[in-house]
Amino acid sequence: MYLLSADAAGLLKWADVPNAKADYMAGYQRAYSPERANAVTEFLNADPNNIVPGAIIVTVRGDAIRIDREPNLEGPLVRLTITVDDRDFDDMLKYVYEQFVERLSESERESINSIDTAESTAIEGPSSIDIDIDSGDDADAAEVPDSYLAVLTAELGAAIERPTEVPPNRQEAIRNYIASVSKPGLIIDGQHRVFGAKDVSGQNIVLPVVLLADLSMAEQVFHFYVLNNKAKPLSPLELRRTISTSLTDREIDILWDRFEGAGINPEAARLTHKISTDPRSPFKDLIDFGLGGTGFIKENVAYQLVLKFVKMSRKYRPLYHDIPAWTSGSLDDRLPYFFTFWSAIRDRYSATWAQAVSDQSGQIFYKASMLVLQELILDFLIQMTNVNRAMGKPSPFADADELASVVLAALSDLPDKFFTTEWQTKQIDTTEGRRFLKSQMQEVINDQGQKLGYKTLFRKRS
Repeated sequence: MYLLSADAAGLLKWADVPNAKADYMAGYQRAYSPERANAVTEFLNADPNNIVPGAIIVTVRGDAIRIDREPNLEGPLVRLTITVDDRDFDDMLKYVYEQFVERLSESERESINSIDTAESTAIEGPSSIDIDIDSGDDADAAEVPDSYLAVLTAELGAAIERPTEVPPNRQEAIRNYIASVSKPGLIIDGQHRVFGAKDVSGQNIVLPVVLLADLSMAEQVFHFYVLNNKAKPLSPLELRRTISTSLTDREIDILWDRFEGAGINPEAARLTHKISTDPRSPFKDLIDFGLGGTGFIKENVAYQLVLKFVKMSRKYRPLYHDIPAWTSGSLDDRLPYFFTFWSAIRDRYSATWAQAVSDQSGQIFYKASMLVLQELILDFLIQMTNVNRAMGKPSPFADADELASVVLAALSDLPDKFFTTEWQTKQIDTTEGRRFLKSQMQEVINDQGQKLGYKTLFRKRS
């Protein structure tokens, strides 16, 4: 580590911030908040004695920094020389692409060869593809990229070799990202202090800086987590987004033990990003990561939903105890079942689902609705599995087509009107409220979808 001081404006001449944005989440930094930066500016403007003593943490590319120990500098002092190249966009694009490729695992590198950049998960494209869970068809599997960064790498390659294939909105997203990482230095911690100090009028605010030379991106992400989680803890959403979009699979494998030592499950952290980007997912592009994108289902809601499925409670064990995707221990292996399960729900309520997506709101997408509906169907499946076992038949999870048809059967007597008719009981996102909602669903099913108006959920209070 090297300790130095730098005025805020001068620091920004050679360092920038790798912010995450809705259309390009590879940056690991929190989304920039003008309010937080303005608060720093106002504080420093209020009195000349006000200071910001906390160190800004910065890393600098190894090829852009020279460290000299000169004879006339005593003790541990050294001279740091940081070179800022005026690289044009095309040169920087190639540099970033090569860095991305170097970070990928072998399987990720292989997967990018099969990605159609016009229909990748980073670009607007089809919302789903057909998949057979048990097919083992490598050609089908290759259509699903290994990681978000693998998709971005393929897209950067296309921007270099076939720029006309990249839609204008994606070209702009790439340009913005390249601009944010084109300077030799990247600010790991302290972006709001730097930008707030830069805007102080009448004086140059000097900040203490700790410089870490030539940190790999994986180390930057890890230290960003440690620094921010100890000072102002990252929200679970920020943590999951950072891990799933800023690291390759290989980098996560390398850091796995360290993340677990810090109390994080890296595999679970990637779940919501995968259900938002995987073309098999009925929730593709519907998840709101808090970055201003088009998604509307809150990430924390989606996380609870998918986690309760891929890590089912023990009462559902007969459903999955001999299913390879569960015995393997890999949460990724279980995601296709989640996609099949919820795709069947989407198909059962196709008009209601489509209207709610168009409106970006609807009772079917309430947190309580989705959690209760998933639990109700799993309860139905466990009863069916117990009967099947007595008859020598396998669990519905043994076959993808069977799973879809059984989910549809479970919902045959729960009509669309249940979700399109306004609920009169409010604030059901509580333990008691979800229990009530589940009982109302079951009552409607028992009545074969009839007499909705007589149910407590729909009765207007006098």
